[in-house]
Amino acid sequence: MTEDHIVTDKNRQNRIIAVVSVAVFMFSADYSMLNISLPAIGAFYKANLSLVSRLPLAYLLVVTSTVLLFGKLGDIISFRKIFIWGLVIFITGTFFCGLAPTMNTLLISRIYQCLGEAMYSPMGIAIVTTFLPDSAKGKALGLLATAQGLGFCFGPILGGYINDHFGWHNIFFVNIPIGILTVMAAIKILPSKQPVPESKRVDIPGALLVFISLSTLIYALNSIAKLGLKNSVVISCLAISLAALALFIIWERKTPVPILDLSLFRNRDFTFATLSAFCAFFVYFGLIFLLPFYLTMVRNLDIMRAGFLLMVPALMVVISAPIAGKVSDKIGSRIIASAGIGLTALAFLIFSFIKLKTPVIYFMPSLILAGVAIGCFIPANNKLVMIHAPQGRQGMASAVYKILNSIGGVFGIAILPLVMMSTLYKTMALEHVDLTAVRHSPEILITAFNAAFRFGMFVCLAGLAAAILARDKKR
Repeated sequence: MTEDHIVTDKNRQNRIIAVVSVAVFMFSADYSMLNISLPAIGAFYKANLSLVSRLPLAYLLVVTSTVLLFGKLGDIISFRKIFIWGLVIFITGTFFCGLAPTMNTLLISRIYQCLGEAMYSPMGIAIVTTFLPDSAKGKALGLLATAQGLGFCFGPILGGYINDHFGWHNIFFVNIPIGILTVMAAIKILPSKQPVPESKRVDIPGALLVFISLSTLIYALNSIAKLGLKNSVVISCLAISLAALALFIIWERKTPVPILDLSLFRNRDFTFATLSAFCAFFVYFGLIFLLPFYLTMVRNLDIMRAGFLLMVPALMVVISAPIAGKVSDKIGSRIIASAGIGLTALAFLIFSFIKLKTPVIYFMPSLILAGVAIGCFIPANNKLVMIHAPQGRQGMASAVYKILNSIGGVFGIAILPLVMMSTLYKTMALEHVDLTAVRHSPEILITAFNAAFRFGMFVCLAGLAAAILARDKKR
């Protein structure tokens, strides 16, 4: 097989990396700016926590259910074309989000925006691993990880500043000029010639079944706090989700071109490593979602100060991840991954014991610990997953890993707020406090948040058990 698609000019290599890195930075900054703005968005539209949580859930749901489909289309059509069209959809969706007059309009615009991100995000990784030589791939992937981490670091600060001085609508307009310049650069710089795939068939039924299963499950989880577990709508959605999942498994076993290769899970080490990742991203995304509400509603911090605090775990991830990756090369990934998820459990335990009168400054070590722990876990666990992937199927294994991470994030954003709201309603009933007055009862709120943090600790312990069972590959 010829490799005439490889870019040998180093200056062009750097420009390709720069274009993709800026695109990665955009969506991570967008996600974190939106997250810090959720309390303000909820107050503006007079929407409850359950409804507001659908905004970050939309990102995870759309990306999870479509990333494999767009990855296949990139193989068939062109990485370059899907990447550029994804950016265009992301930018126009961002514009619509900034103009949204109602909560429902914002949610629809957010789904459209996330569809664009689901298109260009996997293409970015495919571009740098396809068009760059082996000697430049490690550098490129490292810079992409750094760009993503920087977006999560500075997004809360920028989002908090924009909220305080210009209003939350303007967080969406920041990325538009950056996005337009990135599209122009991508058109000029990105290569158009790429290897021809062995098969041009797309598993559309598999993609539809994944979307149906996930969307109905997320709607059910998001509605339990409001409607109750015994509600007919909730039960129906759960039944549809399980049925779609069963059909998906049956279909994937029969189709010659599955969207998800289920045989990967026959390897027990691969399975335990991905299960541990699911738990880690469950608690991390759930924590990042709950913290803005905790800091603003319980601690009465303004959005700007809350943004600075939310920067801490993301910054710790950026600092600790490359160090943990190098250490795992020397002593093994299993030890580092287990230590990372174990320390995350400790951070959640500390969160669950913080009282109303505990000074905010004492919250900082827990945030640092959580960020360092996740930063240690991610590279070590990622390596653990990939070393157990069969030869020739590393790409599929990487996609499976990304999907399970996203699903873990979906569950975290859905279930941790559910635990928090359920505890809140029970405490309100015991204390005879009305919902309209609960904002002025921070002692009730902190009890509910502590319950969610304790639940997160138990999820971490499950992830720790899985990480210990995932062995390093013998040399």
